Order: sequence, then structure tokens, then C-alpha cells
Amino acid sequence: MRWVADALKAAGHRGGDPGDGWIEGVSIDTRAGCEHRLFIALRGEKADGHDYLKEAVWKGASALLVSSDRRGDAAKFAETMPVFSVSDTLAGLQALAAAYRTKVNPRVVAVTGSTGKTGTKDLIAAIIGRRFSVHATPGNLNNHIGLPLTLLGMEGGEDICVTEMGANHKREIKALAAIARPDVGVVTNVGPAHLEHFGSLKGVAAAKAELLEALPADGTAVLPADDEFVDFLREHTKARTLTFGFSEGADRRVTNLEKREGGGYRFRVGEMPLEVSRYGKHHVLNAAAAAVTGSIIGVPPEDIASAVLDAKVNAGRGVLFDIGGILFFDESYNSNPASLRAAVEAFLEIPVPGKRWLVVGDMLELGEASEDLHREAGVFCGRAKVDGILTIGGFTVELSRAAAGQRKSAEHITHFIEIEQLARHLNELLGPGDAVLVKGSRGMRMEKVMEAVEASRGAARRRID
Repeated sequence: MRWVADALKAAGHRGGDPGDGWIEGVSIDTRAGCEHRLFIALRGEKADGHDYLKEAVWKGASALLVSSDRRGDAAKFAETMPVFSVSDTLAGLQALAAAYRTKVNPRVVAVTGSTGKTGTKDLIAAIIGRRFSVHATPGNLNNHIGLPLTLLGMEGGEDICVTEMGANHKREIKALAAIARPDVGVVTNVGPAHLEHFGSLKGVAAAKAELLEALPADGTAVLPADDEFVDFLREHTKARTLTFGFSEGADRRVTNLEKREGGGYRFRVGEMPLEVSRYGKHHVLNAAAAAVTGSIIGVPPEDIASAVLDAKVNAGRGVLFDIGGILFFDESYNSNPASLRAAVEAFLEIPVPGKRWLVVGDMLELGEASEDLHREAGVFCGRAKVDGILTIGGFTVELSRAAAGQRKSAEHITHFIEIEQLARHLNELLGPGDAVLVKGSRGMRMEKVMEAVEASRGAARRRID
């Protein structure tokens, strides 16, 4: 508790001696458990953690972190436990995480990019875990709350911490990097994501460069050689740089690419032979970035290769399901123009005896460029040689129109307002051996399409990849 009190001084805590007690970790949600933890009362758009202080105490919290203006309320429920108070509990969470990062003192790897962040982060963690004690961002907890929680989730003896950093506004990654203080920074790519707030691709690149600016001179930046902004990114770091990709100028070039029986690819990254079992060339680049990072940390090539081949796809990011005899390619987690194109290309690699269907939801947060980018996506989807395209949302109207205007476009192109209507119509169209790609931004909740088909067919999804 005394260490916690000292760490929180950076956020303005000025309380007395909290005693000899201890905590096992932190909690920001009483539903996730509070026993032996410091419950941090965060204020959000939909809920205020201060309204759950009594529940946190009842569920076994060992201490509370509250806003200064609610310290009196906390004292009513916490007569025998320490109550820490700061003006802003989010700042308190971040100060605690920064102090704990220093206390544990692992090497920190940070991954950012417009697409492929989570997949690449998971590959890096799997690779490093073959030789070192590693802790990694669970899921995609990559924002101003998720990154501190990732750091505070370390048990204390880790050699490496692999973090993911996402942003949809300027200076967000800069703030995250100040907390995590990464030694290795990985940029997967720069693409048209969150243009609503960044304004342009150059703005997106500048946001990713915030990670590179935070690297120490003895650190390493792993950069995408195929990206048009690679030189821009390189100019924004004093660290050593290593590039990966298909380009001839890549420091670790991807060569000898060939399809693998049963799906995926064989290839080399520099002199290192690798295999991925996933459909889609974008997974090759993710694996290349991860392999380069693993080699920087000191993992032998044979361990890197086995970790890459054994890695599994995460939910919503290319998982293959069978639902009543229909193949679903689940890319429902999120979407932007680059990831949609990559998903469609991967979908076309999958052997399918029946028809192919694209189910596409809006790509959100694209700002003024949204209609144009949806039209461009429609041109690509219309030329993709699929049998049908079903779209939903406000912006995918443009995608449907553009797809329908392509020579030899899909025979069946329909737009919907409600997911239930789309799923019902899709289910009527599907026949034995058909395959469906489901893709859309997180806010579109595209997984509900599969849930509706499951209900209609009375068949639970079965993972088959």
C-alpha cells in the first residue's frame, strides 16, 4: 500500500500512511472481480465507478482510488481500508501503471498501425514466449485505459511486455508511449483509418510516428518497407531502424513466397524460412514484422518459425466457422479500406465448392473521405468475382452502387437497413457448400449476422480453421 501511495503522488495524492496492507492488482469493473484489489473509480460516458464503491467493498476490494470530490462518499463504505484520492482517477491509473512499469522493468515492445496491430502483437508475444517470460496486451486493450491495465497486469517477473497502441486522435500514442516507455516500436502499416480525426494519410502517419519519437537511441524501430510513408517514419526516430516487406530495399525482405497446401504460405524473411497457416498475404507481412521483432529480442529462428506456424487466428479476425454446412469467414471485428481489401483477397483464396457471398457493413470514422472510400471499395468488391454482395449501413449504399456498376459484377447486390432483414435474406440465398465473408466496423456489430443465421438454421457455429 505504501508503494501505491508513493506511485500516486505523481497524480496528486497527498494522503497519510496507508499502513502495511497489500493488493494483488487493480480493478475498474466490479463485475470482473475486486477481491484483494485496488478498485479505481473511473468516470465514463455511460457509468461512473464512484457509484459502485459500496459494491467494490462488498466484493472484497482491499483499497479504493477515488476522485478528491468523492472521498467523503468512499469513507462511508471503507472504514477499515485505505482510500487514495486524486483529482482525476484516470490520471491516477496512468501514474500507477507508469510507476509499475519502472518497478518491474521489462523490455517493452509496442505495436501500432492502421491494420494488423492485434494479430502482429499476438504473434510477437507467441514468439518471445518461446524463450522468455512475457506479458502481452489481452485482446486489443490498446487505449488510454487499456494500456495502463496491461502494464498493471504483469505479475512482476516478466522479461518482456508486449503492448498494443491504438489511437483515433493526435497525441494519444504519445501519451501511451510516455507511460509504457517502449524499447522496440513496431509499425505494421499506415492506411486510411480514423481519417475523421487525423484528416489525411499524412496525419495517420504522424500519429504512428509518435511511437517512434518516444524510442530511446539504443532502441529499435521495426518499419513497413512497402509503405509509402516508410521514409517519413524513419525520419521520426533516433533509434535504429529495421524494415520488413516485399520491397527490394527492405532490410528483412520477404521472398520465395508460395502457397501452402491446406491454406497459408511458405516464404522467407531475410534468411529465415517461415510458414503461416492463414489465408491472406497480409498475414505474411504480420508474421514478417513479428519475426523481425523476435530476432531483435533474441529468439532463435527455429523458435520463431514454430511459433508463427502454431499461431491461431483471434475471434473476428479471419476465423473460419461452419454453420449448418455454410462456411463463414469471420472478419467482423473491425474494418477500414485496407483491411476490407485484404479480407476479400484472403476470402478468394479459400477453396469453395458453392457460391461466394460478401456481407459488408459500414467502415466508420473515415470523415469527409467516407463516401469516396466506400465507392472505391465498391469498385474492388464489384470486380472480386463473387456471387453476391449484401451491404448494411449508411455509407455502404455507395459501395453497393459502385459494385453494381462494374463489368461482370456480382449477380446479386442488395442493400439493407437492418441486420435482421439482411440475415434473413442471406439465409434464403445460401446453398450447400456456399461461403460468406462477414466484415464491418466494430460499431456495426456484424457478428449479429452469424448469430441470426445460427438461429435460423438451428445450428451452432463450429470453428474449422
